[in-house]
Amino acid sequence: LDRLRVTEAIALTGLSGSFSTRGGFGGRFQARVNGGAPVQGTVAPEAAGTAVRILSQDAGGVLASAGLFPNARGGELSLVLRPRAGGHDGRAEMKNVRMRDAPVLAELLNAASIIGLLEQLNGSGLLFLEAETDFRLTSRGVEIARGAAVGASMGVSMAGIYDADRGVLDLQGVISPFYLVNGIGAILTRRGEGLFGVNYRVTGPTSNPTVSVNPLSILTPGMFREIFRRPPPRIRETG
Repeated sequence: LDRLRVTEAIALTGLSGSFSTRGGFGGRFQARVNGGAPVQGTVAPEAAGTAVRILSQDAGGVLASAGLFPNARGGELSLVLRPRAGGHDGRAEMKNVRMRDAPVLAELLNAASIIGLLEQLNGSGLLFLEAETDFRLTSRGVEIARGAAVGASMGVSMAGIYDADRGVLDLQGVISPFYLVNGIGAILTRRGEGLFGVNYRVTGPTSNPTVSVNPLSILTPGMFREIFRRPPPRIRETG
């Protein structure tokens, strides 16, 4: 196929593969994301529909080609989508991805007054050794149940929604500087959160979201951080 549209903004181009309908639709394929980074994948039948697994040796290239993080580079990607009523449940895992010139992350670091990491982000970039997220695709967007990215310089946790119909974000989490040291106490916290960190929230249109932080949260050890955390939002389905 020349083009297989996934969303309004994301398509698999130059897709080729080998498929069978024996026992349900299944097979293997390879393609490029919006004509950019290459991916390969498998599809397999399940009771609720077709499950998909996508792999890439250029995770940053996939993020950039999809228009999510234009300056992401390198790393490995594993993405699994499993069908359910009304959508798919998904899990994404990445390793050794470098982020550079990411506006929302830069604004977050600036709001939290983490100047050294802000300079690193705008220079050589921040390296995340591991990143993972559990999410749910709905007819209107994406619900992130739990996400985390960790590196020697910082750790970030995330939960919330991307409402594609309205083009808005509502995300919350914790940013933990100096994660290699700060993360020693992470056994008492969520993945991506060090013993000490700053609670943040990102809301509004994807073109210009509002970033806010709670500076008092850094004084609260991780095991008590839930007092600053509201329940993650959900996408309200219409119709």
